[in-house]
Amino acid sequence: MRRVFSTTLGQILLILTCSSSATALLFIVLLSHHTPPAPPWPWQNAYRIASAVDSLRAIPDTERSAVVATMRQPGLSFRLSQAAACSGVTPDTRDLESVLKTELTGAADLSVRACAAGHAGDAAIQVRVPLGSRTLEIQTARDTADPPRYSFPFYGALIFMCVGVAAMSAWAISRVIRPLRRLSEHADAFGQQMSVSPIAEEGPLEIRSAAHAFNLMQERITLSIQNRTRMLAAISHDLRTPLTRMRLQLEMEQSESVRDKLIRNIELMQSMVTSALAFLSSGVDREEKEWLDLGALISTLCDEYEEAGTAVHYVGPEQIRFFCRPDAMRRVLTNLIENALHFGSGVAVTASVDGQSVHIDVVDDGPGIPEDRLKDVIEPFVRLDPARGDRPGSVGLGLSIVREIVHAHGGTFTLVNRKPTGLIARIVLQCPRG
Repeated sequence: MRRVFSTTLGQILLILTCSSSATALLFIVLLSHHTPPAPPWPWQNAYRIASAVDSLRAIPDTERSAVVATMRQPGLSFRLSQAAACSGVTPDTRDLESVLKTELTGAADLSVRACAAGHAGDAAIQVRVPLGSRTLEIQTARDTADPPRYSFPFYGALIFMCVGVAAMSAWAISRVIRPLRRLSEHADAFGQQMSVSPIAEEGPLEIRSAAHAFNLMQERITLSIQNRTRMLAAISHDLRTPLTRMRLQLEMEQSESVRDKLIRNIELMQSMVTSALAFLSSGVDREEKEWLDLGALISTLCDEYEEAGTAVHYVGPEQIRFFCRPDAMRRVLTNLIENALHFGSGVAVTASVDGQSVHIDVVDDGPGIPEDRLKDVIEPFVRLDPARGDRPGSVGLGLSIVREIVHAHGGTFTLVNRKPTGLIARIVLQCPRG
């Protein structure tokens, strides 16, 4: 129940319920101090006629004439008569007759008829009730209009209820909008200053969830910026050493053998810059997706490495249709194969299709990775100790690039140690339907 009332809908319903209850209570108080209006037609006249008939029934038949002659009531005239009854029937006569038959016992022969204009007493309605050996004739008329059913207290309470509910609803909406406005202002400030100051997670459940998601987004964006900053710092630091060697070699004016060393240093710097640029572009790759024969791509890459004299072979289907970015997928496979070749003497690439998913394993026979570092090595700029050795020109971005591209294709990338030695780089990609 507490969770329901912590949501926006629950809080608004609670506010509306409280305001409606308060208004209903005021309604009851106002009406309790108000005299209700007279009953509408035909109840008032029916009560008076029924009361008079019951009184006359209790009087002996010989004395009724004298009593009837003295009966006086506003809007009613009584007499004992044998005259012919009026014959008209209207909705008013039917209503009055129905009520009188309900209120009077033993009045099955009672009749209520409308009289024509100019009839005795100019009465509009004639009521005839058998009374002993004679008939009691009562003449009455309907008022021109029924008394009002409702008065000012009723309409005042109704207006107050509408105003109260509207005011409480406006307050509830403003309470919901306030944290939303604060979230909007904080998002605008974050976009301009990129400062990490978490927003207070308050308000209804939905607003708290949005604020929590915004705080997580801030942390992820800040971490991404920090990673880029660390990358630039790492590149600056790693480039400083080969540049210093190049400067010293040039200043010493050694023989032409220095040329080869300078070229190697330049290639080292170019490799580091290329890795950094590849990592920066992996998350914002604008290459269009298209259908690709993934099996043919893997087979072709393995053949190219074998022709270059390396032990790389492919085991898997010849054709695997997959909707992806071809250049990005080639980069993934190239990074994994080169990484495996650097730390192992032989590499096996296996692929299989299981239902709606494609499994790709790049397996080497190297020393493997400590179990507690399997996740760390995928992070940017992480390079292991000499257990797997540092590669010249590497800034620890190869596996990070692989993870970024695989995640962009909706897949997963994991590292698993192979028994007895070696490492398995495993990719699982979900095939699109249709």
